[in-house]
Amino acid sequence: MRPTSFIVVALFAVVSRAHGQQLAVLERKLQDVEVWAREDTNDAERQYFLALRHWREHHWRQTDSLLRLAVKLAPRYTDAYLALYLLPYARRPSLWSEEGRGRVPDSWKSIVDEAHGFYQRAIRIDPMVNLQIMSIAFEIKEPTAADLTAQQYMDYQRYYAWFVDLGFGRYRSARDRLRKLGQSVYDEAKHPDRVPDYILWYRGLAEAHTLQLDSAIANFRVLLERSLKATQRDEIIHVPMRDNEYRFVLANLYDYAGKSDSALALYQEALEHDLGLVMAHRYLAGIHDRAHRPEETLLELRRAAEISTDDPVAPYELAVALFNAGLLVEAEEPLRQAVAINARYSPPYYLLGRAAEDAGRTTEAREQYTRFLARAPLRMEDMRGDAQRRLEALPK
Repeated sequence: MRPTSFIVVALFAVVSRAHGQQLAVLERKLQDVEVWAREDTNDAERQYFLALRHWREHHWRQTDSLLRLAVKLAPRYTDAYLALYLLPYARRPSLWSEEGRGRVPDSWKSIVDEAHGFYQRAIRIDPMVNLQIMSIAFEIKEPTAADLTAQQYMDYQRYYAWFVDLGFGRYRSARDRLRKLGQSVYDEAKHPDRVPDYILWYRGLAEAHTLQLDSAIANFRVLLERSLKATQRDEIIHVPMRDNEYRFVLANLYDYAGKSDSALALYQEALEHDLGLVMAHRYLAGIHDRAHRPEETLLELRRAAEISTDDPVAPYELAVALFNAGLLVEAEEPLRQAVAINARYSPPYYLLGRAAEDAGRTTEAREQYTRFLARAPLRMEDMRGDAQRRLEALPK
């Protein structure tokens, strides 16, 4: 949907990314960051940055707890999901190699499985998720020629510098290095089948971030074809993706490239393989909305809400569409569904207040506006201001 009112713009926002703040926050004392985060405990971004500051001190329990709080407050906060994926590997550095050898300790298997789920969720929400958390997770510090022998520095530039580039958000440089790596080490032009999956994956992401969409699509096409062949590959870096995630990423890239027909077909194919893929319906709704097909748009939002069990944003987005269409009574059911899924997610309370106020249920309207104001981050100043004005104007 392309709503225009401030209310609806706020509703569809995931959470603003402020990676420019990240390094500055991490350089502050932990106590100072804690004070800053306590100034607004409803702000997912503040809790996320506090988690990263604890991460730097290796306070694993606090980091995990704060990251989980961040995705409670902002259920589509992809950066936090990606951080939750990487956290076990930071806690146990040997986990990468143990997983690569198929020797994950029993006590860590469920943790790894959950981590993979976090990664898949981040990609399913937004394949263009920012990868700069890698610089925190792996405590990346860029070496110089003086730090290494001549041969070590050459090896670093050839084999590892792309990873550092991704961690610092230098996607263009990472893309170029990964292209060279594919050619120089694996002779990609003659033997494309020799290029490891992880190179195709991270190269595809770097290309997507630099809007080299045709090249990105080509990489993910190969990954999808390989996954459908169930090829077992010995990988240096594990990518916890399955064929349907590749299908979803491809659909998203086609969508980004303006190739709506290809995107529609792939989103629908992804849904045939996974009926619970909420975001496929959400992106389909966006395609229909841009094509001015309101009935199809609303249908896809309904389907997303119907299958959503842990994403309160899906029923909320349906409620927004109904609200904008003037169907306030019909909007109440998905709003209550959203609250039942996640009581910390604040926007539904505002619309429940609007619906109750419109129906003349003054007491309920007052309760819902009060709940919204207690849960909404300060950054939602327009909605908070409107809720406060409406609350004060309600008859006593």
